[in-house]
Amino acid sequence: MIYLTNDSLDQAVYFELRGRKPRRCGSGIDQLYFGFLGNGVHEVAVTLRNSRGCVEVVFGSSQLFSFVEKEALRKMLVEMVAGETMH
Repeated sequence: MIYLTNDSLDQAVYFELRGRKPRRCGSGIDQLYFGFLGNGVHEVAVTLRNSRGCVEVVFGSSQLFSFVEKEALRKMLVEMVAGETMH
């Protein structure tokens, strides 16, 4: 579990990595990550795809985004994947 930030109610927002797998795409290999974002009350499924230096983040729908900005979380997750800090 990786702490990202606090939401508007001062609850910790975290990312929990549930799995990752390589996927062949053309001549390269994409890395897919699956996990959850949460604040202890609300959780949302997240899929990240790292492909040739670009990171795509796909969120499910959740009330979590009423308490924290979706774009701020997206930026944090992209930086985390780009920096390869996920184990």
